Amino acid sequence: MTDDNPSPIGFFLAIVCVVGGTLLMPPFPAFFTIIGPLLLLVLTPILSIYTVRYWKERRFIQGSQMHMNNLEKYTLAPWPQTQMPPQHKGKHSGGAGSSAVKKYALLFLILAFLLFTGWQVFLYINDASPGRPGQSGVVSNNAHIPPEETAFSNQPVVHYQRPNFEAGIVFPQWSSDAYGSDWQQQLPAIQTQTGARWMEMTIFFSQSSPTSTQVKTNQSTPTVRSFADGVRVAHALGYHVFVVPLIGVDSPAGQWAGTIQFSTYQDAAQWFDSYWQAFEPYVVAATQAGADQVAIGTEFVELQQSAPPELWNTLISRVRSVFPGIITYDMNWTSLSQRLPAWMSNSQLAMIGVSEYLPLVNDRIRVEPKNIFGLWKNIVKSALDNFSLRLGKPVIISEIGYRNSADTLYHPWVPYSTVSPPDPEEQAAACDAALANVIPDPHIDGIFFWGWDNVDGFKLSGQSAIEVLNKWYTSPQS
Repeated sequence: MTDDNPSPIGFFLAIVCVVGGTLLMPPFPAFFTIIGPLLLLVLTPILSIYTVRYWKERRFIQGSQMHMNNLEKYTLAPWPQTQMPPQHKGKHSGGAGSSAVKKYALLFLILAFLLFTGWQVFLYINDASPGRPGQSGVVSNNAHIPPEETAFSNQPVVHYQRPNFEAGIVFPQWSSDAYGSDWQQQLPAIQTQTGARWMEMTIFFSQSSPTSTQVKTNQSTPTVRSFADGVRVAHALGYHVFVVPLIGVDSPAGQWAGTIQFSTYQDAAQWFDSYWQAFEPYVVAATQAGADQVAIGTEFVELQQSAPPELWNTLISRVRSVFPGIITYDMNWTSLSQRLPAWMSNSQLAMIGVSEYLPLVNDRIRVEPKNIFGLWKNIVKSALDNFSLRLGKPVIISEIGYRNSADTLYHPWVPYSTVSPPDPEEQAAACDAALANVIPDPHIDGIFFWGWDNVDGFKLSGQSAIEVLNKWYTSPQS
């Protein structure tokens, strides 16, 4: 037996073991089968050594005290403290050591209990909170989270080769309460049936004519509040959210966003100011609700070439000033072979989106499903890859759709066929060919199918094409 006080190092190591085990237990079930036994192997010898030492010293001290009492009976005067024999000093030190053992043992037990209990309570409260880590924000009282399957955690874990690939779908809405409870209740089913990890949410604006400088909301535009609630709920369910503005032209018939153009700089500048005034509240709401990606515009075929680059760069800067996430622009497929506007090289644009409706055939024919892959590769994939190389940035297919008809590869932008019968097999085969080409292509960072519902003949809900999406979106290749 030494004459040193018991060292607290052993107790310190025991405390470290308990704290480490406590922190590791919640996220790692292996604690109970691997870490737990290892901790017992470490703690048991430490506590045993100190327990044995404590009782040995206790008995030794009791014996020493009896011996001292006997000496005092036959000694005229007690030993002075400064002249006490070394062995008696050791005995007194042993008494102090036993006190230290008891003190450290009690401290260890109290700290271990408090740490374990406090950490478990914290995890319970944190897990029950709707704003726990991994969610972009707390769902507001007006946002309805469906009671069905509520997150990707219910699905098998997939380790994707391209974890940042935007495996998406579009579910557009055309009313002021567009992204309310009716829309939200369908999100779990879309997750389960398609495997989509990204949700594209559209905002529809309009203007009276192609040369009008005033952009406005209308009865098909969601309110900012409805839109924000939709973003929060989608994010809470595990979706990444892509916000896309659309613009319609009221008249004359046949006009659309691609025909908007202006003859003077002043008119173009006024239009960009009006457009941002209409769009800004939604970008701010997207930021606050946790959206991941925003497009600055969609399919401005004429405007993207004719408007001065500084007006486009100003628009990009305005979006960046209120939105910290990914910024893109969605152009039409007819622009793939045009010269690249200078503003598309803006470093704030992470990528360029493409609305992809390239025709694969020149006549209303049905193509054998096994032959669609090659057509898609030679016509669409090559065009997208060449554009990406010229641009020096990746692209995403921000919109792609195939109608449910036998001639879906002919003029695929048309929502209905007037002569061909419905053909869900051909629709599914076209989707399969697109995904088989896109998933392994390093130049293409994502794809969004138009759409789940409210998209006329392009509707995927209830069609066999959703099984194709699920196959690819849940594949480790994506």
